[in-house]
Amino acid sequence: LAPVRYTGVAGPPFRQEQHRRAVPPGQEETVTMTVGYAEYGPHVGDQDALKLSVAGAVEETGQVVAKELRVRLQAPDLTLTLLAPAVVGQEVPVQVVFQNPLPRALTGAVLRMEGAGLSCPQAVTV
Repeated sequence: LAPVRYTGVAGPPFRQEQHRRAVPPGQEETVTMTVGYAEYGPHVGDQDALKLSVAGAVEETGQVVAKELRVRLQAPDLTLTLLAPAVVGQEVPVQVVFQNPLPRALTGAVLRMEGAGLSCPQAVTV
């Protein structure tokens, strides 16, 4: 398991596992791996993905099979709600809701709001 930067460049792997299984004819075998935020969080940025690479070898024939999966980390949504009717030339209150999905507090976040009639983006520190 390795981080992949938004540029597509993979970073060094931060987790590797090796499993040896005997799979009877016509059967399948499942290996489950759980990766929590505490493990992958220090390795990824806000625009990164995770790359999972799996390779297997058939001992009897030496045949190798491999697969790669990239998982894009999704940012949580912002919810915007008008709290009063929007009237041209008048201020309108807007409610913005953001729920932190991480198991740690976020600090120093800045919300920038833009819209028609605003001469420059307004920033609110939360």
